[in-house]
Amino acid sequence: MKKIITAICCLVGCGLATAQATYTLDQLKQLAVENNYSLRSARNAIQQSKEVKSEAFTKFFPRVSASGLGFQNSKPLIEYDIELPEVLAAIVPQGLLPANLSLMKKGLYGAVSAVQPVFMGGQIINGNKLAKVGIEASELQMEVSADEVELTTERYYWQVVSLKEKLLTLATVHDMLEQLEKDVSNMVRVGAVNRNDLLQVQLRKGEVESATVEVENSLTTVRQLLAQHVGKADEAIDATLPEDFVFGQVPDLPITLRQDHHAALAATPQYRLLEKNVEGHHLQHAMAVGQHLPYVGVGASYSYNDWFGKSSSAMVFATVYVPISGWWGGSHNIKKKSLALEDAKEQLQDNSQKLIIRMNNAWAAVETSHKKLIIAHDAIAQSEENLRLNRDYYRVGTTKMTDLLFAQEQFQQARDRYTDAYADFQTKQLEYRQATGQ
Repeated sequence: MKKIITAICCLVGCGLATAQATYTLDQLKQLAVENNYSLRSARNAIQQSKEVKSEAFTKFFPRVSASGLGFQNSKPLIEYDIELPEVLAAIVPQGLLPANLSLMKKGLYGAVSAVQPVFMGGQIINGNKLAKVGIEASELQMEVSADEVELTTERYYWQVVSLKEKLLTLATVHDMLEQLEKDVSNMVRVGAVNRNDLLQVQLRKGEVESATVEVENSLTTVRQLLAQHVGKADEAIDATLPEDFVFGQVPDLPITLRQDHHAALAATPQYRLLEKNVEGHHLQHAMAVGQHLPYVGVGASYSYNDWFGKSSSAMVFATVYVPISGWWGGSHNIKKKSLALEDAKEQLQDNSQKLIIRMNNAWAAVETSHKKLIIAHDAIAQSEENLRLNRDYYRVGTTKMTDLLFAQEQFQQARDRYTDAYADFQTKQLEYRQATGQ
């Protein structure tokens, strides 16, 4: 087990540079933007919305249609014998006229028409506006997805940093216990202390070694999750410490980060999505009304057939369609769209208040995490002094081994709490920036 601990500590101290590619936080965020599945899906959704917009734009142009018919019958559809009156039969030479007449045994028909919509109750114009709103909503949804991806990246990154720092703390504690084990062994040999003290040290060392293996396993798992998140699932990656990170320091509370929450509301993608939702429902209501207004169109057509000899014709026309009976059921659909519009407006108001509450809570979380970091920082110095005193007291025989080992455990816990508090403080700042649309 001692060899395992030594190997782990060496790997942590060397940053695992030989086995893994290391990335900074900014590099990891960039990889996540390029490779994360949810962002690829969001970009695909934007492209789909653009295709819907392109499809809606085609409604401005004439609707062109063509049709054709060709047939071949086993016998003519129209067939009759020609019998001339006796007076004409005596005059017309025999064989000049056919004895029977047959028509439409085979034939061709073709037609093409174009209809230009002139007035469609505003459906075409509003449909194009709705498609544009769809693109804008997809782009805002991508902003929301990008924030979620960035926050997840940040959390994974600081979990890696925190676990690596905990491994270093465990290594430090393990070194202390090894030295203490040597000292107590010598004291046992000379009869200065009871052998039970040595057993307690050895048991505590075993606990630290076991905790080290557990933290290392957790670190491996988080690295794998981070790799999958940034699109490097087939690679072994690691995160480098921030350049300005110094263990035991406390960054200042970022007062300049604080925003006017009511003023910041309009900058958040969540609020703008709610606005687009209202706009979309307004257009859907207008389109529902337009479905029951008269339709006006102008067009032209050309046709050809050879059923009774070759002939063709062309014409221009105007069409007016008035859906009179459609109002019976359509009025209920319009009312439904009106109610949906009112609901969207209420959602905007209600969720706006919730977004401001979210900003308030996010800033309170920043302040709380900073206070916790200060407390954790102060606890490190206190635990170091407590450990030093208990070590000195044990050497002169005025305290028990259990007290010394408990002081070492408090030292370890204080350092771990600082590491967790530092990571939480960094994450809470990002959460506040996102909550206020920065």
